Amino acid sequence: MNFRKCNPLYGYRWFRQGIALFMRQPWPWLALVSASFLVTLLVSTLPVLGLIAIFLLLPGLAAGFMVGARAVSRGEMLQFPQLLAGFRQMPRPLVAVGGINFLITLMGMLVISLGWGDELAKLLELMRSTTPDEQAINLALRELTVPFLLSLALMLPLSMASWFAPALIVFKNQGAKSAMLLSLQASIRNFWPFLVYGVLLFALDAVVSLALRFVLGALEQLAGETVMESFGMLLTFPIVCAFFAIMLGAMYVSYEDVFEVGDKA
Repeated sequence: MNFRKCNPLYGYRWFRQGIALFMRQPWPWLALVSASFLVTLLVSTLPVLGLIAIFLLLPGLAAGFMVGARAVSRGEMLQFPQLLAGFRQMPRPLVAVGGINFLITLMGMLVISLGWGDELAKLLELMRSTTPDEQAINLALRELTVPFLLSLALMLPLSMASWFAPALIVFKNQGAKSAMLLSLQASIRNFWPFLVYGVLLFALDAVVSLALRFVLGALEQLAGETVMESFGMLLTFPIVCAFFAIMLGAMYVSYEDVFEVGDKA
């Protein structure tokens, strides 16, 4: 399957269009993302199998959001049944993508824990201390520089292989392995627009975080810590949901630009 190499400015387009898709129907987006968070939270409570189940569910949920984003881009309504569209259409390859992600992540965690288990345990112990020693924490963090870089070297290509995979499966009927390979290749070829998109997303996150911190700080001064904490939870959750909705919208727009430009021509 052919895919397109976009110029760096497409990163701005993905960022802008992700926001635009969210703003067309903000309340349905917030409802569906909130429902997804609640589902994953409930699944995470399962003993032993909770983490595995989350890995298996996420690609299917992402595929459902791709179906929903396509509906919004065509002027249709975003609805709850779309969230399950991926599981109805292509359940096996979507679950397989989650399984591959879990196995690769597990292997990486095992390598790091076997090689640097003592250092990780020391850092966790220091961070749990009621009177943390900042100098000791900084030293422990420096000792974990190599495993951090190894984790980044593992997670970055895994994220690239997973970015387009749900859309390729649900829209192009690709298998799990071919979808992840295509996604990895297309992401590498489009490194620069992804870099621009990532910088813009990070800037948005920083601005919103600073504004939220300012609002909560002012509220604490006016109404006290208890009110601030309660209001902070009520305010933070929809903001996080909106942030993820924008990311999902951008994911769909980037898929269209990279893989479906010929179909629209």
